[in-house]
Amino acid sequence: MTLEEHQESNRKAWQEFAESYVEPAEIGWQSNNPRWGIWQTPETQLNLLPDNLTGMKCLEIGCGAGYVSSWMARRGGQVTGIDPTPKQLETARRLEREHGLGVELIEAFGEELPFPDSTFDFAISEYGASLWADPYRWIPEAARVLKNGAQLVFMTSHPLAVCCEPDEGDLDAPHSEKLIRPYLGLYKLKWEHSSNETEFHLPHGELIELLRNNGFIIERLLEFGAPKNAESRYSWANSEWASKWPSEEVWCVRLGKERNS
Repeated sequence: MTLEEHQESNRKAWQEFAESYVEPAEIGWQSNNPRWGIWQTPETQLNLLPDNLTGMKCLEIGCGAGYVSSWMARRGGQVTGIDPTPKQLETARRLEREHGLGVELIEAFGEELPFPDSTFDFAISEYGASLWADPYRWIPEAARVLKNGAQLVFMTSHPLAVCCEPDEGDLDAPHSEKLIRPYLGLYKLKWEHSSNETEFHLPHGELIELLRNNGFIIERLLEFGAPKNAESRYSWANSEWASKWPSEEVWCVRLGKERNS
């Protein structure tokens, strides 16, 4: 596989980020009470995972250090996590050995999943492929490897937050209450003066069209921010801003019709 520029630069960036995710991963693997995203929103509020995954083949696309995969395994799922970052997978494999949950971990990119068609019953991406893989490639790949009727859940930054996200002059600056970048035309956002990573964001209308063209029925769209004075491990996260506007979103979709050509 010939890597695209964003795949090479994103993997390099996450090789450097990996150490800072070891401790959160260790906490996540020890828990059966998932907490999601930058504000650690509890599963009891979002309901992203089925309570019982027994007998279901589950896929985490962009698993990082694998804590979401561990939550699915604790619910009885037969879980595979894929990620392109060796150091993240090193942490995940160590924690799998320690906890013995049976999670299979594979080095791969979300844009080219190494599985046959119609393999999985459930798939999820929490700030994995949903943010760092090209949606015009990873969403068709997810549709390909899911069985008819299977659910895909993915969490990422809300486009409004992206439009208010400061430029790279001050990486710790909070989100602006004024629009900084245009909403129309959102797609690739490259942080070339800091981490050199590339994020992918689509306006909601374009994402809905992409999902529908790949056979997905949209069941839920969750748009949420933070409780006032909430805390986050990320220095740039601002609870005052996120108490007024959505900082994150979750799409819950299901494969259930013929795909458009």
